[in-house]
Amino acid sequence: SCLFSRASHLLAVGVPVMMLVRLLGKAATRTTRLSFSPCVAAASTRSFSSAGPEGTASQQPWSDLELPGLRAPPQQLTPDEEVYSYLTPGIRKTQVADLKGKWDNLGFQIRPMNGHVIFRWANGCWDTGTFVPAPYVLLHINSGALHYGVSVFEGLKAFACKDGRVRIMSPTMNAARMQEGARKLQMPEVPTEMFVDAVAECVRRNVEFVPPYGNQASMYIRPLLFASGHMLGLAPLAEEYSLLVTVLPAGGYFSKGGGDEGVDALVMEEHDRAAPYGTGHVKAGGNYAADLEPVHYAKKKGYGTTLYLDAKERRYIEEFSVCNFVGITADGRYVTPKARSILSSTTNRMLQVLAKEAGLVVEQREIDFDKEIESFKEVGMVGTAAVVVRVKSITRGNKVYRTGSFDTLASIREKFTAIQFGDLPDRHGWMHDVCAVSEQE
Repeated sequence: SCLFSRASHLLAVGVPVMMLVRLLGKAATRTTRLSFSPCVAAASTRSFSSAGPEGTASQQPWSDLELPGLRAPPQQLTPDEEVYSYLTPGIRKTQVADLKGKWDNLGFQIRPMNGHVIFRWANGCWDTGTFVPAPYVLLHINSGALHYGVSVFEGLKAFACKDGRVRIMSPTMNAARMQEGARKLQMPEVPTEMFVDAVAECVRRNVEFVPPYGNQASMYIRPLLFASGHMLGLAPLAEEYSLLVTVLPAGGYFSKGGGDEGVDALVMEEHDRAAPYGTGHVKAGGNYAADLEPVHYAKKKGYGTTLYLDAKERRYIEEFSVCNFVGITADGRYVTPKARSILSSTTNRMLQVLAKEAGLVVEQREIDFDKEIESFKEVGMVGTAAVVVRVKSITRGNKVYRTGSFDTLASIREKFTAIQFGDLPDRHGWMHDVCAVSEQE
């Protein structure tokens, strides 16, 4: 009866009969409603629940079964409402067999997975969440994200560890940073527990794509919070917001020409990444749009990345394109910039802890480029996707500054990745346990 009613609806909105026959001939795709709702008064114990085994009824029958790429049509609230259904393009999902022999050479690219997690906020409340198999969302054409860039995202990783468990690194740090971004862009905050549960659930649903232990790869996790509701002008604010979590197996962000071989950086003299009192300290999507023209200009000139100085004086080091700046001085100091316009890298914060344990003095302060750049024997780009990548040269105008060894940062990175993969104990409580690794063929 569910498929029959869906077929009637599709015919009513103009889906061709032959297309409908093909759709009904495919195996229907089970959706999953996720049982997290912060609106439930002071509920402290929350967990995800499946729609149930095949053939059993869901608590919400309308969401239990759907045709590929389609959600169940909402009920009309008034007789004059119109309801439309949309088909997705054809999607070829990634298979584990596609990645056989490629786990150490994945690069950093999008691959269609089993699906993603989505939560929606409306009427002052987050819903219970859904696992969606199609990599598309239905979005109002006047959404605040599309027109005004009202969005923040995060990046974190899951690892297949030595003991056979899958763990995510530092999800609570990322949750806190997303909350700061939500406050800055006037969006509802995602509760920490909901954030951690959402990323863990998305990993579980795609666990067979977590690269096996022994490979220099991980599962990259991308949570995205955005204004999905419509906005016209900056007031009033949108009445609907969405949290998406997507995942993909990934190698290093700078896998070609990066790592210990190093990249060449170009100082941007005529471009700014962020204003001193703007949104540079949060992970807003618009911050990255500002780097598009400069980074592609730099790459055309043969450089691997950009380096930005402060927008006010062009004097103090701020950030590389998508990474924090870290320098090691000849006398053993770990130096990284501090400014309101710089995004606080969770990876950098953890590396600073390990640097102190290794006996280095850690300094987070202003770095005067002209006065101090030659004092660094090592320079690295630090971030979740990149971890630590050597910067072998920095060019400003006609002058090229070259670095020497990469021994200190490489040593800290080695300890850091050993913790990620479970080769060293997690004494700082950074790793969040998710599930057992998948038995891959």
